[in-house]
Amino acid sequence: MKIKIKNNSAEGIHYALNAPLKSKFEKEGFEYQSVFSKATGNLTLKSYEFDKGFNFNILRGDISSSFQLEFNEDQNNYLRFFFIKKGELIHTVSPTIIYRLTDNFSCMVAAKGNKNQLFTFPVQNNLEIFFLQIETKSFSIDLKSDFFELPKEIGTVLKNKHMENHFIYHGNYSLNICDTINEILNTEKAGIIKRFFLESKALELLWLQAEQYKQEKNKGRTPKVLKVHDVTIIKKAKEHILDNLDKKLTLKSVSRAIATNETKLKIGFKKMYGKTFTEILRTERLNKAKVLLEDDQMSVKEVANFCGYKSPSMFSVRFKERFGKTPGNYINS
Repeated sequence: MKIKIKNNSAEGIHYALNAPLKSKFEKEGFEYQSVFSKATGNLTLKSYEFDKGFNFNILRGDISSSFQLEFNEDQNNYLRFFFIKKGELIHTVSPTIIYRLTDNFSCMVAAKGNKNQLFTFPVQNNLEIFFLQIETKSFSIDLKSDFFELPKEIGTVLKNKHMENHFIYHGNYSLNICDTINEILNTEKAGIIKRFFLESKALELLWLQAEQYKQEKNKGRTPKVLKVHDVTIIKKAKEHILDNLDKKLTLKSVSRAIATNETKLKIGFKKMYGKTFTEILRTERLNKAKVLLEDDQMSVKEVANFCGYKSPSMFSVRFKERFGKTPGNYINS
């Protein structure tokens, strides 16, 4: 069964699926949900419509009868992200470009021209797919900001410029992306706070996937070398860092605290998070500093000291590098 999606908004997707898949549709604010008939399978689609042509969708459950979604393309660029936590998806970009995504794979794709995009969902159980879509004519973001230093190819798509070729990237997604997806699934926030939280996390997925693409383009793909036991150790090390940001931490002290060796941590941090131990420590301390400044219970000097900076001036420099403002200006704003 092929279903044509003529309106690429979250609401348009749900309305298009309603009749052919006999779904039960509900809408509350920016949230949409469709529960499909047993003929299709035990399947649920949840969507979140943000402003400016930006939506995020979660498809979970069983598919007992295969179907295809044909997304209508127009003169605007569309950038789509798929994250396959579990399951299988086949994407037809053109008659000569077809690829399959499976467990723990993701893709970023923008097709040139106005050729409709076809996504095939085979019969399968326990499907979990996350789909982020940007209609670039409406989407607005400061592409020159420090946060979004996007590769040229992605910037061309998001600025809605003419594309000479299809843009396609796919590969295993990082554990950072996995953590962000789990935060989305497990959030207990509600109302407008939930909306802000989910939009920020959807943007985070965009950024993380773009960063992964940029690193692999520049340095090549890094083979997965961490075993399950190693992953547990690295996560335990990061938790130790988060619990002891006010203390003097070194790679040696952290490795001793969790009873492992420095080499494993050094390699593991880079493989799992794409950052060195020093980069992770600095990032988490500055994130903590931002929270403490917002709490307004400590002076800038006290916050700097708490986060391991003996020099308030160096703290100010690092804070501005990360957040674009000095601690004092951040408080005033």
